[in-house]
Amino acid sequence: MQEIQYLNEHLGPRYIGHFAVVLAFFSAILSLVSYFLATQYRAEVLRSRSWQRLGQLSFLAHGAAVFTVIGCIFYAMLNQYYEYQYVTAHVDGQLQRRYIFSAFWEGQEGSFLLWMFWHVILGYVLMVTARSWEKPVMAVVCSVQVVIVSMLLGVHFGIGDSLIKLGSNPLLLLRETVNAPIFQQADYVELLRGNGLNPSLQNYWMTIHPPTLFLGFASTVVPFAYAVAGLWTGRHREWLTPGLRWSLFSAGILGIGILMGAAWAYEALNFGGYWAWDPVENTSLVPWLMLVAGIHTNLISRATGQGIRATYLFYLFTFVLIVYSTFLTRSGVLGDTSVHAFTEMGLEAQLLFFLGFYIVLSLGLVIWRWRHIPVPEREESSTSKEFWMFIGSLTLFMSALLITGSTSLPVYNAIREWFNPVYDGLTLTDPEAHHNGFQIWIGIFIGLLSGVAQFLRWRERDFSRHLRSFALHTGIAIAGAAVLTALTLLWIKAPSIPYKLMLFAGWFAVWANLDYLIFFLRKDAKVAGSVISHLGFGVMLIGIMASSGNKRIVSQNQFLMEGLTEDEQLARSTVRLYQNIPLGMEDYVVTFTGDTIEGMNRKYFMDYQRVDKDGRVLEEFQLEPNVLYDKGFEKIAITNPSTKHYWNRDIFTVIMGLPPEEQSVTVRQETEDSLKYRVLPLGQGESTSFRDTVEIPQRSSSIIYTYTVGLEGFSRRPTHPDYVAEPGDIGLSATVRAARSGGIADHDTTASVALVLREGLLYHYPAQINDMSLRIKIDESVFEQLLTKDADLNYREYLVKPGNSIVIGDRVVTFEKFVSQPQVEHFQPQEGDIWVSALLESEGQSMQPVFLIRGNQPSGVRDEITSLGLYAHLVSLNPETNEATLRIATAPPQQAFSIPLAVAPKSYRTDYITLQAIEFPGINLFWFGTISMMVGLLVSMVFRLRSRKAPAGGEILR
Repeated sequence: MQEIQYLNEHLGPRYIGHFAVVLAFFSAILSLVSYFLATQYRAEVLRSRSWQRLGQLSFLAHGAAVFTVIGCIFYAMLNQYYEYQYVTAHVDGQLQRRYIFSAFWEGQEGSFLLWMFWHVILGYVLMVTARSWEKPVMAVVCSVQVVIVSMLLGVHFGIGDSLIKLGSNPLLLLRETVNAPIFQQADYVELLRGNGLNPSLQNYWMTIHPPTLFLGFASTVVPFAYAVAGLWTGRHREWLTPGLRWSLFSAGILGIGILMGAAWAYEALNFGGYWAWDPVENTSLVPWLMLVAGIHTNLISRATGQGIRATYLFYLFTFVLIVYSTFLTRSGVLGDTSVHAFTEMGLEAQLLFFLGFYIVLSLGLVIWRWRHIPVPEREESSTSKEFWMFIGSLTLFMSALLITGSTSLPVYNAIREWFNPVYDGLTLTDPEAHHNGFQIWIGIFIGLLSGVAQFLRWRERDFSRHLRSFALHTGIAIAGAAVLTALTLLWIKAPSIPYKLMLFAGWFAVWANLDYLIFFLRKDAKVAGSVISHLGFGVMLIGIMASSGNKRIVSQNQFLMEGLTEDEQLARSTVRLYQNIPLGMEDYVVTFTGDTIEGMNRKYFMDYQRVDKDGRVLEEFQLEPNVLYDKGFEKIAITNPSTKHYWNRDIFTVIMGLPPEEQSVTVRQETEDSLKYRVLPLGQGESTSFRDTVEIPQRSSSIIYTYTVGLEGFSRRPTHPDYVAEPGDIGLSATVRAARSGGIADHDTTASVALVLREGLLYHYPAQINDMSLRIKIDESVFEQLLTKDADLNYREYLVKPGNSIVIGDRVVTFEKFVSQPQVEHFQPQEGDIWVSALLESEGQSMQPVFLIRGNQPSGVRDEITSLGLYAHLVSLNPETNEATLRIATAPPQQAFSIPLAVAPKSYRTDYITLQAIEFPGINLFWFGTISMMVGLLVSMVFRLRSRKAPAGGEILR
């Protein structure tokens, strides 16, 4: 069979990218081997340096190859080369350039490359700064790079009857991954269109959140590598100093990445909050908790020599948990339990190897070196700050363990199902309540501990001399926290003892750290980061209690009867708003004023008025929640909230429901097709009546309504509130009057309808009269009267001057004059147009064919007197001779022009939305507290960098 020679494929990125992937893999292996041998031969200086130099060169080549792969993918995506599978999956012609980065790391391959990119950058930094630690540390980093690059090889080979898949190459052509008839065509590329980016990722947070989070993920490899290097080389104390600097950096960046994810969830998702205990959220939080625990034991180890073993374990398992989170999110084991998880790619075996290898490596090294790790003979006193720092680390470890256990239920279920296929599995019915029930006590304990630990600093000095000061400051902190807690309870509610204790713990941490900041920080500036972080933790506890524990549902549905809906909690927190009908919600009056569509984005406008008890308007503002449709407008892909921010609260608004007809064009068409229209031909000023019966099932009865529909006027220039004129439009509009009698109340209203022919397609602009459940539109048959094709007419050409008359059969047509820029119904001018009409009269009626110059191109617009059967074009005019060239034709006269109105009763309203509005009091306390925690970590890192040449001291970051 002759091989197909494909046309218009851009194969450059494929060949370069494939070569770069292979180069990245083998150069990482070479660098790993070189650094490994350099470490093993570290006693032989020249030999070790030779291997180290080869490792450096290999890693430089590895980094260049990684950058090349990334560049090839971006090049293909920016140019929309849909012949590439990865481009087709994540890009389309409607994607804005600012979201091209989001599209890159939407897929698993792109996120692996982002991870590798940061490892390369960190590796380059380590090659410059790690000094004597470069060889063992870089060996570990290279080993991780080898495993991750293998995820991109895309090599398939068979062993017996089994097909082994080693990685998924992002630069494969679509025809290499999909077997479809389209690839039998040589020019298939011209037929391809992209799937586009997931609408939930089309948010500015998703441009900055993933790279920050992945820098945090990637940076955990450095403390891990230092821990491995310490065990490998037996330098159990020396590694603690550089390990601490890198762990502070990693904890700060990873924490910022997690916070960005919370901000994205708050601003872009509709669950109404910033943390939902989603499994993927949990798997990013757990390594951070382990890392912070390791930082505290690291500080203890450097100050007293205690806790080196614990520091090893915390740093090692921080990275192992990063790999575990990778397995959970990419293996498909989470299924539908998380909105963040990737789809399955067939890399489960590689991911398990990734996880298993580093678990075995970590445990093996610890077991091998356990007896050699120094442990001071003297135990720490239970009144020392180091003792309580260690207790705090164990508490963080317990928190991480509890979260990991609950999050790993899908893994447990998968293992049980493998042995017992009929096993139903365990699930958390209420993850939020489950996690909060445990974590609130951990938060209380850590809050109290972070305050008490500051006062334990007096023990570093002559404690007996400072006992009175210690008691005074501690007592004032307790009293101050109690008073502030009582005052806070006047603002927010704490319904149970644990919540009140949580508030107290937060205020105690704030007071104690402010106390230290004011009275002691000037004596020891190096602990500034500790104070900032712990103060931030206290503020965060208060913010969580205020914003999550006291969020107020503004959109309360007080009229819902129990048992009417499956999700009564959701139903009670949402209200239905009809367009232009204000609705009171708590201390707000909200009006849905309309919506607009741009591309796939539909934005709704909500006018808020905050009123007092007497109904006086105190404030007005507008919120604009929106929904994003899928590419076919067949379903709502995502709803995005809109939030009004204040210094002390947020008003969060999100669309929770739309009429079915507004969610899908198919449903809308089906609804339209189900309506029973009756066509009523009406002349101007005419009206007609009909009756319709409406069944009332609840009462086993019916109501007979009498409808009266009249045509008040029409125009051949379309006008309608929803109509936007475009060049070449042909159509008409009408003003109709509708009335309904019968039932409880009579109704009478006027509305406008229009029908437009545009490029061969008909566009209806109907009137939906909700008070009568009546829908009116102009029937398409109107064009049989309105349009007589030029091809069906026999035109004759005439050269005339103003005042000349033309005899055409038994008709006399008089050319009265030229009219410059006439305002006529059958022509809508645009900016830049030049147009002139010829005023023609016959038997007391007139018509004005138009001569038009638009964009330097001459054309004409026909006019007619249908009752006389006259049709005319103004072909050209001669200003010098004042002559006009006319083309005039005759046809049988038409009867009086009537508008066929299509009227359908039982057309129910679709101008409503279901809205949820929530007030989050004190939410900025949460953001301030969490940001302060991360800033404190980074401030501590800066101080460590500045004092890197100083001997290890007693400065403590708790």
